Amino acid sequence: MSPKSGRFGFAMEVACVKHKNVQKNFLGKLKSLKKELLEAFSEDDVRNLAELMSKLAHYHYNKKKYFMIGKEKEIYNFLIKNSYNPYTVYRWILLEKVPEDIRFQIKQKQITQKRAIAIAFKRRHETNETLAESIRDVGLQLIARM
Repeated sequence: MSPKSGRFGFAMEVACVKHKNVQKNFLGKLKSLKKELLEAFSEDDVRNLAELMSKLAHYHYNKKKYFMIGKEKEIYNFLIKNSYNPYTVYRWILLEKVPEDIRFQIKQKQITQKRAIAIAFKRRHETNETLAESIRDVGLQLIARM
């Protein structure tokens, strides 16, 4: 076995271990982070947290394209200093807005966080016709399984 394949096998093991730990209680972490933010900054600074985190998350990965000053930069530095990835926090905020049944599926590890956001987005943009069609399809699938 070559050294490269050995490292790849190790990387796959690490990925599997990471995947098991990804599904932790993000709501508890988000609640504690919000509390920390409110203690460190005024309520006006963190009023629209979803919009603010969106800016910070995109800045975190595209620093050359964005420029931040003032409170946004202070909040960004606060997150980094306290070992929070701004993009992860942004995902938690998006997941907080998903319906309870999807959150339950995340907790039961039936779906991933990324898939949950996609399902919630699809539901939000469903029309009555597409909703009726999807209910009909689910009904037909249930009957076919019997």
